[in-house]
This record gives sequence, structure tokens and C-alpha cells, in this order.
Amino acid sequence: MKKLGYLSKKISKGHTYIYLRKSYRVDKEIKHKYLYSFGSMPDALEKMYEMRDNPQGFPKELIELGFDLIDLYDWILTIETKVTSTGRSFNV
Repeated sequence: MKKLGYLSKKISKGHTYIYLRKSYRVDKEIKHKYLYSFGSMPDALEKMYEMRDNPQGFPKELIELGFDLIDLYDWILTIETKVTSTGRSFNV
């Protein structure tokens, strides 16, 4: 199954929230759909650490979307280094 989604951030009322989302095109317009919310920073990173340390607790929603622990490691690395695996800046 092809993974359709990427890590994104959204700033609202002074808080930064971390999401997994996908983008798609409808006619000539780009739409976004949020697939999973990790919560606000720094709690989102702590939640990811918990998932990493307790693999049995990896969310079923993410498994059904085709994501696994390798993706989780990439997301954690993205937040810690502030750079995505494709080289895009990801300041949180």
C-alpha cells in the first residue's frame, strides 16, 4: 500500500500543532485532509517517543493508512533536526 501523507505543522493561537496530512487536487484547486493529529508541541514529540518506546501502542489508524515505525522514526528525526527527509525546512 502506498503511503499517502506527510508530516505538517499548523500554528494556531500561539501553539504549534503537528499533523499527518495529505494533499490532493480537485479540478485545479489543491485540497488538504488531516489524517492524524499528534497534538501540540512539545507534547506531540513526547507522544511520538511513547509510540517508539511502546510499539504495541502504535495507532491502528496509522497502520491502516500504511504507516509503520520506520515512518515514526523519520517523523521524530524531522522534528529534532528541523529538516524533512527531502531536505525541506521544518521549523517547529
